[in-house]
Amino acid sequence: MDAEVSLDRRTRLLGGAMLSVSFACNVAVLLLPFMELRKGLGTEPYSLVRSVRMMWGSGLYVLAVLVVGFSVVFPFAKLGVLATLCGRGRLGPRGHAAIGWVERLGKWSMLDVFLVCLILTLTSGQLLVGAKPLAGIPLFVAAIMLSIVTGNLLAARAGAEPPQAPRLGGWWLALAGLALGGTLALPFLRIHDWLLADRAYSILSLAATLLSTGAWTAGAVATLFLVLAPVATWVLELELWRRQRHGVDTGRTWRRLLAWRRWSMLDVFGLALAVFLVEGDQLMHTEVRWGALFLVAMIAVRWALDAMLVRESHQV
Repeated sequence: MDAEVSLDRRTRLLGGAMLSVSFACNVAVLLLPFMELRKGLGTEPYSLVRSVRMMWGSGLYVLAVLVVGFSVVFPFAKLGVLATLCGRGRLGPRGHAAIGWVERLGKWSMLDVFLVCLILTLTSGQLLVGAKPLAGIPLFVAAIMLSIVTGNLLAARAGAEPPQAPRLGGWWLALAGLALGGTLALPFLRIHDWLLADRAYSILSLAATLLSTGAWTAGAVATLFLVLAPVATWVLELELWRRQRHGVDTGRTWRRLLAWRRWSMLDVFGLALAVFLVEGDQLMHTEVRWGALFLVAMIAVRWALDAMLVRESHQV
C-alpha cells in the first residue's frame, strides 16, 4: 500500500483505550506472581522477575535473556509502536510494515505463560510438589491479547488487504497434518522421578488437565492457542488447496486462514518446553517422549510451508 490511510477517530480512541489497559496489565505483571509453587512443605511465588533471577543465578544466561526479551521488553516495545500509530492517525507503508512486525513477533510474549502451563500440569495431583495459579496469568494473557487485537483493528480499519492466496502443495499439507496429529495426541513429556507419580502428558491432555484442575485461564490458553488455532489453520489450508484445485474463489478462505494463523502458537510452546527441559530439572526429573519429536517436526514443516507461502505470494 503506497498511499497513507487515515484512521477514524473512533478507531483511534478504541485502540488507545485497549493499549492503555494492556500497558497497565503489563506493569502489574512485573509486580504480581503468576503462580505459587510448592516444593515439600515450603511455597514460593513464581513471577517474571523471579524466573529471570533464577535462570541467571543458575548460569542459564541465554534463557534469562530470552524471557526478558520476549516477556518483559518486547511487550512494552510493541505497545509503543501501536501507540505511535494510533497517535499519528495515519498508516502508510512503514505503518503497515510495523503492524506486520508486531503481529509476527507478538505471540512470543506468551513464552512465560506456556512455562506456567507446563508447571501447573506436571505438578497437578502430586504429593511433594504443587502449583496454584495466581492473578499474574490472566493479567498477562489479557495484555498480550489486547495488543494483538489492537494491531488487527488498526490494520483492518486502514483497509489493509491480505495478499492474494499462493498455491499450496498437497504433500506439504499431508506432512503438516500428520505432524500436527502426532503433536497433539502423543505424550511430549513424562515424569521420571521416583518421588512423584509417573505420568505422561500430550498437548490434548495438558489442556484437559488445566481445565479440570480449575486453572481456567491457562486451560483456555492451551486449548485456543495449542489445539483449536493449529487445527483450524490446517483445516483452512486444506480447504484453500481444495478450492485452488477446483478453480473456486479463495479470497474468504485465505482471509480466515490468515486470521487463525495469528493465534497458532505451537512454536512458542516448543520454546517453552525447551526452556523447561533445561531449567525444570530442579523441580522434577522428566524425559522426552515421541510427542516432542512430532512437535519439532511440526514446527519444521510449518516453517517450510510458511516460507513456501511467502515465496509464492511474491510470485503471484
